[in-house]
Amino acid sequence: MAQKHSNFVRLSSLQVGDLPEHAELPLSKNSRPELDKFFMTLVNDGLAFLSAKSLADNFSHHSTKPSPPSSSKVEVLTYSIPAAEIGQIEWSDGRTVERSKPRAPGSEHWFARKSIHRDVSSKSIDQSGSACWDEFVYGLRDNHSEHEAKFDPSLYDARPVLDWKRELGLLKARGQLGSWMEPTLGIYEMSRSIPGPLSPRAFSVLVGTASVDEDMFIAVTVPVSLNASIDNALYSVGRNIQDGETAQQRKEVVMGVYAAVETVRRNPVKQEIEWIMATASDARGNLPMWLQRVSLPSQLVKDVGNFLKWIQTVDDKEMKKDGQPSGLKT
Repeated sequence: MAQKHSNFVRLSSLQVGDLPEHAELPLSKNSRPELDKFFMTLVNDGLAFLSAKSLADNFSHHSTKPSPPSSSKVEVLTYSIPAAEIGQIEWSDGRTVERSKPRAPGSEHWFARKSIHRDVSSKSIDQSGSACWDEFVYGLRDNHSEHEAKFDPSLYDARPVLDWKRELGLLKARGQLGSWMEPTLGIYEMSRSIPGPLSPRAFSVLVGTASVDEDMFIAVTVPVSLNASIDNALYSVGRNIQDGETAQQRKEVVMGVYAAVETVRRNPVKQEIEWIMATASDARGNLPMWLQRVSLPSQLVKDVGNFLKWIQTVDDKEMKKDGQPSGLKT
């Protein structure tokens, strides 16, 4: 029987044993999933989650707000999945890629935002408040996590732990990734400051990005639980307190979880770009969930303006690869 919900795009963390083989991962008692199936399941599930049908069937309008300097307003939507429904998910049986069953999966409260922008350079004097396709590709697909830390002022570290870049490149060359272009998959530790006396939060996440075609790309982020068996893990195992490079990085953190799906689609006929992002999170610690839910919509909206302000400062030469616009490289 077809499953309504993905077993990947969830707020419950993947375990190290759920990941594809990698030289920096410990040996697993069970067989690890094949990288091609794992990657394509992740990005396909992300596409399904933010499809037009899913948005219409599952998400409800919350509000519409401005996000300066964006010339476009941002629509905020919500989608709540009760714990009982999450508990009925098949985590392994009948799935293309199996994963370990979470101990006690809870409810998920998703917030999404949607904005439509003119396909015009952020440097345009006559039509300010937008960005062109190459700028979206560079800023949100390429080096997704590192660039997020550059335009989100609350993120103070986007630490790469490991990636499957070389392995995915070989699979792509052998034709094992279908029509997906520019595939990337990696683990990051994202660290975020929180106002007031609360401790910073860190999130260990698995991030997959790829272009669907020349007019659309996706980024999928899901939580993954790291332990001391991962040499490059820093915040997840408390090594940042001694090995952090800055005073901020050496602060004790509380580990939270978040999942996110982001799609960006270009409409060449209308010369518009649709940007949709959905996320569910739990910052844990002493930050009540009700307070998190109150503050998250405004933060999502601000991210649109923050991205446009940042991308305007990026030299256009950085957005070229091998003499081609980054959106056209296959």
